[in-house]
Amino acid sequence: MTNIEIIGSFFAAFGNRDHQAMNALYTDDIVYSDPLFGMLEGQEVRDKWEMICRGLRDFRLTVIKTEEIDQEYATCLWKATWYSSRSKKTIVFEVKSFMRFGGGKIIEHSDGFSLTKWIARTYGLKGQFFGWLNFMKRKVQQEHRQQLGRFSASKPLFSTGDNPAQLSDSFDQ
Repeated sequence: MTNIEIIGSFFAAFGNRDHQAMNALYTDDIVYSDPLFGMLEGQEVRDKWEMICRGLRDFRLTVIKTEEIDQEYATCLWKATWYSSRSKKTIVFEVKSFMRFGGGKIIEHSDGFSLTKWIARTYGLKGQFFGWLNFMKRKVQQEHRQQLGRFSASKPLFSTGDNPAQLSDSFDQ
């Protein structure tokens, strides 16, 4: 699969809110960053996408432009539309993703957008008046990191798959 095909698959899965398909395109040690959550690694990244996908309502995603920079890097400009229960309105927002590839998977992913604009749109009047202030930005970032922490902590420690015989309470095998 080419890097452009990987990006296409990633955003098609995101448009379908399929976090498992999205996360399957990442390496185990994926590094991700954006202005809202900051730097995330590995399982934190997977949990972020699962939490986001499960929480979206009336979500639509449109890929505007993808561009391969070289054999290792590509970018994607995309637009997301969703209903925000916080502001009680439909939000339309553009994001530019930067991805680095290796071994047929995404090894680094960063999303670039204006946190000030994101806060203004998703937090309604409060966000419009205070979203540009650093204290508000830090508060929103902290709120979302805590939300991700709670989401991650609520997940079972072990998979509850169909093969429980592989689990053991013996540490001396």
